[in-house]
Amino acid sequence: MKKEKKVQKLEDCSLSELCSMISRYEVPFEDVADFVENKTYAFCTNEHYDLAVLELTKLASFFEQMPDKNDENCRDLADVYILIGEICQYVNKFRESIEWFNKAAIVADRYAVPYHNLATAFIELGDNASAIRSLEQEISLEPGNYFSALRLADLYEQQGYNEKAERCLEKILERNPENIKALHKLITHYEEKHPEADVKLLRRRLLGITKEFNEMEIVIRAFHLCRESRYADALEFLTGEFKKSPAMSMLHLLKAHVLGETHQFTLKRRELIEFKKNCFGKMKFIENKLEEFEHIFGEKAVGRLEKILMISRVHH
Repeated sequence: MKKEKKVQKLEDCSLSELCSMISRYEVPFEDVADFVENKTYAFCTNEHYDLAVLELTKLASFFEQMPDKNDENCRDLADVYILIGEICQYVNKFRESIEWFNKAAIVADRYAVPYHNLATAFIELGDNASAIRSLEQEISLEPGNYFSALRLADLYEQQGYNEKAERCLEKILERNPENIKALHKLITHYEEKHPEADVKLLRRRLLGITKEFNEMEIVIRAFHLCRESRYADALEFLTGEFKKSPAMSMLHLLKAHVLGETHQFTLKRRELIEFKKNCFGKMKFIENKLEEFEHIFGEKAVGRLEKILMISRVHH
């Protein structure tokens, strides 16, 4: 009960009060970091970005001027810089965010987070070369970060660094042999860049993985079953996943595609009706799922579904 009261008291504090409590050594930053972040974003949501930056800059000054800073204090200062940079990005000030992330990288040079955020800023600004350098630095500090490694592989491929892209994906699979996203990217990379290569073994390896799949992994597995024309296996797989997660709207979309490939058009339409129901008929939800589907299956496949759904999107 005492702990609940303390939490409630902190929740009731303003951003200024929380920053003052840290500056007066009344509470450690790490104990109230979540509250500081929540209050900061509340300021930005209410269009008071400048006030949030002002309060956080004061807090950063406190840590900057702290005598005999230890590693923990430096990490706290880095986290304040990162939070300022993140709210810059929140209001689309990507160029301004770079300064703050660079400061964070300097004061905590073994911290991977600033480099991750720098990459995001550079990608938004169209500076892929700098984004690549940032992601390479991040992964050197945190080699198990598969999300960023996959992002780096994409950038290598976009820049035409095909050997680097392949090596990046191979490194992921060396550390995590059952990384379905990396296997999928490696297969599609070879199919596009080295059509002479035989990817059957890689696809067999992907389809041989047995585990609890997340949504994107289900999409990828269904895609590769379809690529082998194993439509009955695909339907069986999707039916099994549906029993586990009946509310997953993507499963209806995938079943509709497979049914279309096997010319079961009445059943295909039924699945698309169920898909719409699961998305509550909301266009935003429908479009988000179609984009995820298109990312793996491609424009033609999503176009055939859109015709029946009677919607039209701009394809990228």
